[in-house]
This record gives sequence, structure tokens and C-alpha cells, in this order.
Amino acid sequence: MSSAVPEISTETTSSLPQTVEALHALIVAEQPKLSARLKLVAVYLVEHPQQIAFNTLAEIAEKAGVHASTLVRFANYFGFDGFSDVQRLYKNQIIDHPSNYRERISQLKRVGGNGEVTPELLLHDFAEGNSLALGLLQQQIKPEILAAAVTILAKATEVFICGVRRMYPAAVYMDYALSQMDVRCHVIDGQGAMAPEQMKWIQADSVLVAITFNPYGKTTTEAVHYAHEKGAKIILITDSELCAHTQIADYVFIVREAEVRGFRSLNSTLCLVQTLCVALGYERQ
Repeated sequence: MSSAVPEISTETTSSLPQTVEALHALIVAEQPKLSARLKLVAVYLVEHPQQIAFNTLAEIAEKAGVHASTLVRFANYFGFDGFSDVQRLYKNQIIDHPSNYRERISQLKRVGGNGEVTPELLLHDFAEGNSLALGLLQQQIKPEILAAAVTILAKATEVFICGVRRMYPAAVYMDYALSQMDVRCHVIDGQGAMAPEQMKWIQADSVLVAITFNPYGKTTTEAVHYAHEKGAKIILITDSELCAHTQIADYVFIVREAEVRGFRSLNSTLCLVQTLCVALGYERQ
């Protein structure tokens, strides 16, 4: 049976978002009110901005797992006349930031002239994709948030770092780097089902650095909520504004990693982690 509850907001907006960043902020604010299908669209928009700008309505709907009419309803919910108006925001962003366009091109499937995928071609693709993603990282990270995060790390009595699965290497690297600077730090990785014991020493004067990308790890989720309950500061490194932890984190860094041939990199995340660590070293001096 189809639901009789309309998905379109009855409220009129006094002004429409004029940038992708403004639209994403509005999506985050409205996410709890969205229906299940509109949430699918929201997640796809936030995580695939280049595809929104260049793909057709049918292609976007297929990738997002919804009907094309749902895209129109999504646009209407946020006050737009149609989904083409939403796409226009993403196209304008690419005009302002050409590297976004190059990033999309670099992530298209490429093969050699004879259809053979060679190690040399893979090296080229990964190097190009990571180079462009690092350029995008520079555009997206706000200097004032970066500086504030470093300051709060410097004031912490202890730093707890949580990263599991694909994010585990970034967490271990940060632990290693901070240890070399004589910063008291601990990794929360849940090995041996010891996550509760690893996080139990988090206090109000601690800082938790949570590194989590979709699908978000259970251990990291538990650590974030525990740190929030204890009143500790939380620095979140994630891949989407729609990550649930953004609502309670004190400092949020959104990192778009390169995705080449279905494999996501860690270069941009490690670059940000290294920046935090070295900046903290200078702050302590």
C-alpha cells in the first residue's frame, strides 16, 4: 500500500540555497524529517557531487536507488522548482573549482588502447586520482577549524584515537606520530572485544579523534557517544556531512578520498592526520 503522507514539505522557504555548501547544511538540518526515500537521495547528493552535476536524471535515480520522480520531490522539498535547479548548483561549483571536474574525469574507468589493464596504467590512475583528491582537500578544509582543532589537542591531558577497519592505519599512524612527540595517547580499536576498557579512561579534559567512513564502524560509534557523555572534545574525520556523528562532534573534517576502479584511497585522510600531528608539535613548542 502506498503511504498517504506527502513527502513534499508544505513550508515555503524565503530564500533558496545559493551554493552546494549551503544546500548540504540544509540537508543535514532537515535529515531527521526526511522520508526513507528522500534520505537515499540526500546521501547520494552529498557523497557524489560530480555525478549530480553531469549525469542525467535517470542515471542519478538509478545510482541512488530511487525513482526519478523522487528526485523531483526531493528538489521540491527544499523549495526548488525541479531537480535541474539542484543540478545547477553543482555545475556552478565546478565552474568555480575546475579541479572538481578533473577529479571526476580521473575516476572514470580507463583501459589501455588494446583493452588491457597494465600495472603502469594503474599507477597512473591512482597517482592522478590521489593528486586531485589532495587538491580538493586543500579547498575543503577550513583553516579556522583546523587551527581550533590543533589548539584543543594541545590543551588535552590525553588524546584517544579511534579508527577501525579501513581507517585503522590512519589511527595507528596518528598514535605513532603523537607518541614521538611525547603526547599521551591511546588507540581504541576494539581488538579482543576490549573497546569498553580502551575508552573507559576518557574524561572531560580528553580529546577523542574519531576517524570513520561509510559504513561507519560500531566501535567508533560507541567511542563517540561515550566521549560525548563524558564531556570530552570530539574531532571527527569522516566522508560525509550526513554522518550521524557530525551532530555531536566539536570539530568536523569532511574528506573526499579518491576512488579509482572501485578502490578508495587513504592519502587525503593520512595527509590531514599528519597535518594535525605536526601542527600540534609546533603548538607545543
